[in-house]
Amino acid sequence: MGKVFGREPAAWLAAVGALWQLLSAFGLGFDPQLQSIVTAIVAAVLGVIVAVQVGDGIIAALNGLVVAGVSLTSYFAFEWDSETQAKVVGAVMLLIAWFVTRPNVAAPQPPEVSPPGRLVA
Repeated sequence: MGKVFGREPAAWLAAVGALWQLLSAFGLGFDPQLQSIVTAIVAAVLGVIVAVQVGDGIIAALNGLVVAGVSLTSYFAFEWDSETQAKVVGAVMLLIAWFVTRPNVAAPQPPEVSPPGRLVA
């Protein structure tokens, strides 16, 4: 499989997750339960999509499920408001992407390297 709109699926997962967390934290005033459920669904579905797209994607799928679990736990166990949920889930997403997914998941095709003096686009 390849890229989605010219980007890695993991990049789309991070972008969609970050956008949702920013919208939730700064202004849209979602109901905390709705935010928790939507975040969990988006994280789980995109985690599975990334798992299918990359070669060793079980890590990506597990990470999506962890983020979904954190999202659901933040509301149903701790009853946090939307802003607190967005901050905590956003931080968890960032930490997982930075320290777990990116170093352990390889794209199915090797990256192209530009020869000296010429940029490969």
